[in-house]
Amino acid sequence: MTASLVEPQPEVQIVQVDILGTDLLAIVVRCLATTRLGAHFHCVNRDGRAVDLTLAEIQRYAGVTVTEVDPPCAARLVLTGTGASELHLQPRDVLQGINPIA
Repeated sequence: MTASLVEPQPEVQIVQVDILGTDLLAIVVRCLATTRLGAHFHCVNRDGRAVDLTLAEIQRYAGVTVTEVDPPCAARLVLTGTGASELHLQPRDVLQGINPIA
């Protein structure tokens, strides 16, 4: 059997959103596909402006940080990016992005 050379693309479903600052956003998610630290997510705010987010921290449990999370686990993700607080993310929204090369 041959291992796949294609990197998994991060995909998470939002459970809860907390704005931590202008460029900082924390979300509690259910992981739908392997998501790694440094993943990039491209979003659009209500005004149609692009907001690029980078995954800066993954907390599997309170105080327990990890470098990746796999389905079907839940985690708290901290995302950074200019305009992060302008996004109107809602529970059940799905974010898809690009994982960094391992």
